Amino acid sequence: MRYYGDARDIDYTETLRFFEDRGRTALPNAPETSTMYQQGDLARQRDQHERATVEPLLGLHGDERVLDIGCGYGRWARALSGRVHSYLGLDFSQGLLRLAQSVNVPNSRFQCLPAQQIEESALLQPPPFDLFLCSGILIYLNDADVSHLAQSIAALASQTGVCYLREPMAVSERLTLDRFPSAELNNDYSAIYRTAAECHTLFGRHLENAGFTLTDQQSLYPPELCNRRETEQWIYIWRRSS
Repeated sequence: MRYYGDARDIDYTETLRFFEDRGRTALPNAPETSTMYQQGDLARQRDQHERATVEPLLGLHGDERVLDIGCGYGRWARALSGRVHSYLGLDFSQGLLRLAQSVNVPNSRFQCLPAQQIEESALLQPPPFDLFLCSGILIYLNDADVSHLAQSIAALASQTGVCYLREPMAVSERLTLDRFPSAELNNDYSAIYRTAAECHTLFGRHLENAGFTLTDQQSLYPPELCNRRETEQWIYIWRRSS
């Protein structure tokens, strides 16, 4: 079903089932299609464009301790290999994590842990972390857990921590897909597409209350890489000042 405007929750068991299916059917030569949902060429172009746009904005120094929340098949682990001190990727799908672990990336670890359960005692690597990556994770979290995630990031961040968010935003009004039968994905699909204002209220505001400042925000993809009418991908970077 499609719901507009109303703040509805989605069922996490359905979301997990969807991603386990994606991990099981992923193409070995095109793992990006497991989480980017496009045909191979478009998925690769989007992946390359995001990294080319975002990596210069992160200002990496080589000593960052990275926490990737919703790491999927490990795309950022591969991209940042040899450029950061350490990397810990979290995901709730064992199937996607098997894809991530199939490539031996130095100084990288992966852990099966849902975003809504992140806390210091549960992590394989202790905080603080200097860089948080959240690529398309909020659409799979209900409102209360979006706010909880922002608060967890603030608690685990170093005094100069950076949080990167890439999120598909609703263009005009909130859209919830609840077990929506998608012919494109050949599966039922659940997600919550919020407006930018809603994302700020639920996520950004908590970071800013914890000493982070929003330093970068922009629409991510040029028109030729966009194929959605109701949503648009945006990127945000918050930085904490010591």
